Amino acid sequence: MTTVLGRYVIAHVLAGTLLALLLLVALDAVFAMIAELGDVGRGGYGIWEAAAYVLLTLPRRIYEMVPTAALLGGLLWLGNLAANSELTAMRSAGVTLGRLVFWVLQGGLIVVLGMVALGELVAPGAEARGQNLKTFAFDERLSVSRIGLWARDGNRIVHADAVLPGDRLADVRVIEIGPDGQVTAITEARRASFDDGAWTLSGVRRSRLSDAGVQAERVDEERVERLLSPEYLGVLVVEPRQMAALDLLAYISYLRENRLDSGPYEVAFWQRLTMPASTWVMLLLAIPFLFGRQREAGAGRRLFIGVVLGISFVLVMRVMTHMGMVYNLPPWLAASAPLWLFLAIAVVALSRTRV
Repeated sequence: MTTVLGRYVIAHVLAGTLLALLLLVALDAVFAMIAELGDVGRGGYGIWEAAAYVLLTLPRRIYEMVPTAALLGGLLWLGNLAANSELTAMRSAGVTLGRLVFWVLQGGLIVVLGMVALGELVAPGAEARGQNLKTFAFDERLSVSRIGLWARDGNRIVHADAVLPGDRLADVRVIEIGPDGQVTAITEARRASFDDGAWTLSGVRRSRLSDAGVQAERVDEERVERLLSPEYLGVLVVEPRQMAALDLLAYISYLRENRLDSGPYEVAFWQRLTMPASTWVMLLLAIPFLFGRQREAGAGRRLFIGVVLGISFVLVMRVMTHMGMVYNLPPWLAASAPLWLFLAIAVVALSRTRV
C-alpha cells in the first residue's frame, strides 16, 4: 500500500511529466506546422487542412515525446523536492533510496500505461485519418486505408496492397473499364517501381474480357508510362514508426511472405516494445541528480542536463537503427541497445549516489 509520502512523490512525477510533455509537444507541433506550410497550395491542401493534419498526428507525437518528458519532469519537479530539502527530510524519516526509486517507478507505470494506450489504440487511427485527409486534399481520386491504396486515372482503377519506401508498390491490380462501364481488362503485378519517368511492373498477369471470352497472358516484366503519379507516394507511404505493434507484426509477415525487405518494420516493431520501458529508464536517470551536490543546482542546470540526456538517447537510438540496417544486426538488438546502455548508466549512477 502506498503511503502519503509515496503518493506525494508519485504526484510530482505525474505533474512534472505532464507539464514537460505539454511544452515539448507544443514546440514540436509548431515546427510540424511550419513544415506543412511548404505543401500548402498543392491541390486542395490549404492552411486548415494542414492544421487538421498536424492535430491528427499529435497522438503519435505525444507517444514519441513521453520518455524525454519523463526525464525532464523528473529532473525539474523532483529536483524541486531536493532543492527544498524535502527528499532529505524523507531520508531522515527512514525512507530508503530503494523505496524512493519504487515510488518514482510507480508514477512511471501510470505514465507508461497511458503511453501504451495512446500509442496503440489512438495514434495509429488518428495518423491514418490524417494521412487520408492529406492524400485526399492533394487529389480526390486517391484514397489510402488499412486495405491498401486506391486510385483512379480516367477509365482505370489502380489498387495496391502496400505502398513501400522508394517509389514502390506491392501486389498491384489495374482494372480497366470500357465506355459502357464494363470491365475490359484486369492486370495484376507482384511489384511496381518508378524510375526514369516510367513504371516497371514485375510478374505481370493480364486477363482481357470480351464477349468472346477471357484471354490471359503472362509477362515477366513490362514498362508502363501511366500508373500513379510518383509525387503522391511521399504522402501515401506509411512510415514504420507510425504503425501499431500488431499492425507492424502483420505487415512484417506479409513482407516476408512476398520476399520483400522487412528490416525497417522489424526494427520499428521492437522499438514499439522497448519505448515504454525507456520511460522508466529516463526516470531512473533523473534520480542520481536529486542528491549530493547536484540537488543544489538550479532549475536551469537541471533542464540543461535533461535536454542533453534526452537528445543523447534519441541520437543513440537513431544511430543504432541505421547501424542495424547497414550491418544486418538483429532487429531486437538494434532497437533495444540504447535502452540497455542508458539503463546501465542509470544503475551505475544510482549505485554511486550519496544521499
